[in-house]
Parts: sequence; C-alpha cells; structure tokens
Amino acid sequence: MSSALNSKKTVVISTVVFIFSLMSIESFAGKGWELVSQLPTKRLDFTTAVVDDKIYLIGGSLYEDAKLGKRIPGPFGLSLVEMYDPERNRWQRIANMPMPRTGAKAAVVNDTIYVFGGFSGKNNNRANMKFPVVVDAYDSQTGTWARKQDMPTPWLNFGIGTVAGKIYLIGGLNIDERTDSVEIYDPAANTWAKGPKMPTRRDPGGMVVVNNRIYVIGGYGWPMDFRGGPYLATIEEYNPITHQWQQKNDMLDIKLDFSPVVIRNEIYLIGGFIWEDALPEYLATVDVYNPQTQVWHNIPELPTPINPSGTAAVNGKIYVFGGYEEDREYSTDVLVYDTGFRSVEAVGKLPVRWGTLKMELQSQP
Repeated sequence: MSSALNSKKTVVISTVVFIFSLMSIESFAGKGWELVSQLPTKRLDFTTAVVDDKIYLIGGSLYEDAKLGKRIPGPFGLSLVEMYDPERNRWQRIANMPMPRTGAKAAVVNDTIYVFGGFSGKNNNRANMKFPVVVDAYDSQTGTWARKQDMPTPWLNFGIGTVAGKIYLIGGLNIDERTDSVEIYDPAANTWAKGPKMPTRRDPGGMVVVNNRIYVIGGYGWPMDFRGGPYLATIEEYNPITHQWQQKNDMLDIKLDFSPVVIRNEIYLIGGFIWEDALPEYLATVDVYNPQTQVWHNIPELPTPINPSGTAAVNGKIYVFGGYEEDREYSTDVLVYDTGFRSVEAVGKLPVRWGTLKMELQSQP
C-alpha cells in the first residue's frame, strides 16, 4: 500500500468500543474511493449483515491462523462479532455468537441476523473439522442470541438471500460435492422446505436479491478439476413466486471470489481475481450489472486490486472490509465508495420524481 494509505491515525480503544472518529479520512484522487477505518481484528472469512444501517462482521478466523501460504493453518472459527457504525465511523464489540465458525453466511429478517453453515477446527485436517448445522439468530433489539431449527444438512459456500421474509440457501458444497440444492428457511415458522433445484450445480460466485428475484452469478462448477474449476460465467434468475429458474446472459468475463452488493436495483461485483500463469491475479475492477436490461457498466476502480473479505451497502455507499491484495498481503483497510443514491422512506409522502426529491434533500442545510 502506498505511503498515502499509511498516514497517522489516532485510535481510541476501550474494551467495548473501538473509535476511529479521530482518524483522518483519506481520498484516492480521481478514483472516488475513501479509506475510512481499519478492521479492529485482523481476520478472514467472516460474514457480514446490515441492520438499521449498522454493519455486523461475524465469525471468521484470525489471519495469523488461516493466512495463505501457511503450511498447517489453524485453528479455524471465531465467535467474535464486531459492529461498524458508518455514520459515526465507530466500531463496537457485541455479544459473541454461540457457535464459533468461519466461512458462515448471514441473512436478515425483521432486524434479526440469522447465521448458517461454515466450519470450525483446530487445524486443516479434515478429521478435526466440524461442519455445524446449527442456526444462530441475533436479535439486534435485545442484543441476545438464540438457537433456531437446524439446517437439514451440513453445507458450505452456498449463496444466501432473503425474499418476502424467507431465507434461501442455494448451491454450494455439500461437504463432498457441489450441489444444485435450494433450501428455504422460514423464520416465522422456524421450519425448512425445499425449492426447485438450480439448473447449474455450483458454488455461487455471488448471490443477491433484486426486486424479489434471486440472481446467482458465476462461481465454481461441477465436476471439480485439480484447480477447483470449472469456472463459470453463468447467471441464473429464480422467481420465488412462480418457482421458475431462467438463464440470463453470461457475465462479460469470468472472475472469481468477487463480492457482490445491490444498490438501486443494480448488482455491483467488487474485486476478486483471475488465474494468470497458475497464480491469482487480484482485480481492482467493479462491474455493475442491471438485471432488467442485462447491461453492464463500471464505476471507478478500487485503489488497489483486492479479493475482499467482506462488503456491505448502506444508504447508497459501498463498504469493503479488508482482503488479500497483491503478493498475498492482507489489508485491514475499510474502504467506501459513494454511489450518490439515497434511499428515502415513502411513508406519509406524496409521489414525487426521484430527481426532484434528491435535489430538495441536497439543498437542505
């Protein structure tokens, strides 16, 4: 990272709250990205969730235990949960998750965070790994965790998304093979059901929800080759109302391990990597896909190529939390890009053109 990213920062830390409000915010001239904070804990493979404009980083593994190139890494799995408040630029440690895990996935329904899947283990020996079916739920109003109905089967690397109060887990690795399964969890009833299988067996590269449609994008197919491929550019759309799958146009280019977010009904595919001469070449590109028109465009690149550890979108801003950079160096930077879009509650307001409303809001003192 350039010296511009290493400017002095004042960090006030207590046992509960990590405050970065005194840290200088650095802009990347001409690129539109800002460095706003640092990860309080240097960790990998955590999952993110957003509740009430706060971003939760859940689980994962310490970098020193699981970093690339370490011959016998471990242990894997943390209970740690840290919450980032973008408005105040502050971190807060909250109640630990009951089940330590890394590589889990999270979804939010009615301000409750549900955590699924992942694994834990004292080292990378398969015999010493645990693949929990436990579903942990965090109530952000009470600050407490509760156990919910177990998953039907141990599962890794699936896509996750919420439609009409139900959580969809699609594709992924059923321990030994990639799958086309669709499992649906209903938090209100605390029950599981099966959906129609995805046309393509894969670990999804990304999965998001736009206008109550689920989009599964790219990823790793089946059967696996010696490098974990085949690598896919396939995009498939699932309609939970009609229970139908539809194939869309492929991605423009194959890239792996990008991190997706949705803003204003568009899908942003952030960073990732491609294989170049048997080595990963990390990417700074951010590809933006409109699923209605199937048109692609780009926003300014990240300040440096990165395979993000986590991303989230809050009020029109994209947040990138750490990740591997060039030469397999691990960054703890928290970067933000402002798309300019602001969500507005429609309750109690007359219909108005968005452009007019946006100008009115921006003109207010």
